[in-house]
Amino acid sequence: MRKAIGEARIISLVDALLADVSSAGLDHEGVYDLAYALATESDEREAVKLGIALLGLFDAEHHRDELMTFGRHDEFTLYAMTALRNTGGDATADLWALARQVRGWGRIHLVERLAQVSDPAVREWIVREGFRNDVATAYLAGTAAGCGDLAGLLAGTPDDELLDAAGEILTALTDEDGPVAGMSGYQEGRRAAELYLGHIEARTGGTGAGGAAAGGDGSAARPGAGELRHLLYVHALREYADEHWPELLPRCTEILARPLWAELATAALAGADDDAAFGRAVRACELLGIPTAGALRARLRADPYGAAHWYALMRQATPQDVDEILALAAEILPLAEIASGPGQDLGLGPARRPHRALDLVLQSLDAWPGHGWPLIAAGLASPVVRNRNLAIRALAAWDHATLPPEARTAVAAALRAEPDAGVRERLERLQEGGAGPIAPR
Repeated sequence: MRKAIGEARIISLVDALLADVSSAGLDHEGVYDLAYALATESDEREAVKLGIALLGLFDAEHHRDELMTFGRHDEFTLYAMTALRNTGGDATADLWALARQVRGWGRIHLVERLAQVSDPAVREWIVREGFRNDVATAYLAGTAAGCGDLAGLLAGTPDDELLDAAGEILTALTDEDGPVAGMSGYQEGRRAAELYLGHIEARTGGTGAGGAAAGGDGSAARPGAGELRHLLYVHALREYADEHWPELLPRCTEILARPLWAELATAALAGADDDAAFGRAVRACELLGIPTAGALRARLRADPYGAAHWYALMRQATPQDVDEILALAAEILPLAEIASGPGQDLGLGPARRPHRALDLVLQSLDAWPGHGWPLIAAGLASPVVRNRNLAIRALAAWDHATLPPEARTAVAAALRAEPDAGVRERLERLQEGGAGPIAPR
């Protein structure tokens, strides 16, 4: 039975099944025992989900500890959340506790539910922190802005934490092509953006319509190195204003032109401790026209598998330095280890960090035909499907008539060994003088 359940997708069956169980007049004790056993003893995830869902038919106080444990696993959070709500009391405290412990889809489900409660502490947590998740900020940005009254909070004197959250939320909302409604779904978006810009004006040396985040003497607080992210937030608002709020465009442009950003960006580029801070510094420097190639190369020598750093370095490659960048990649990436033979690998997990780093180099090489053959050769023989696809795309950009003999030999060998039908088709087209579209794998 558990094996049969494991082969089903419970999410598509659970509502109808629970309705049938509720109306069938079954022995309650027997149903409970089955539900508890499925949830706590099964080694099939779908069976565990069904068990948790069935436990939701009973008062959660009987198995609250178990539900709180299940809820900390993102795959089970939705089921645990639903089951926890079947209690004689208010489940808000339990749901909030779980929301602070998960970061993936579980947090998204929980925050969407918590946004419906009236507890001001919960709503403040959502707008300050709870919207952040490991899937995409956009999923909860609008929820946080609405339930947390972001515009109303910005009309006051926000502290550093709230102002940073505001910038992150507003930036996420500028993406109208994302998975959920962007700024167009937030009625007070323009007002919130204007108030946010006022605070940033005050912090960066202006008078600002939104009021200064002032120190004890009433003077505006100057942003520190950790607040370089506000440059990126204002840039995102400027891009959005260019199309939607032209009246805010001069204000954004003026903030971005202030000299302190260059000082902060240069300091952050040299002193960032973690990759996230370094990545922000690189993006800020690029916006300001500050060279970052030297810092990126140094960072990559320390950690050759920093995929985002390879992406940034390749993005700014020029005809004068592209060969130097590719030589560095060939030197510090373990190409022989990567070229272990084709497979159906998706490139996930820590063991595939070298392959993901190569991926970020290969995806730019179609812009540089005739360059990077050692990297392309390794990609052709990688177990990661996307590596092979991108190597084919890069090679397809070369002048087919002048392909070096080693490239023709490598393509023929790759074709003989290729296990994936789609990749094999593209290799065949490459042999004939072109490659088909690259599969998104």
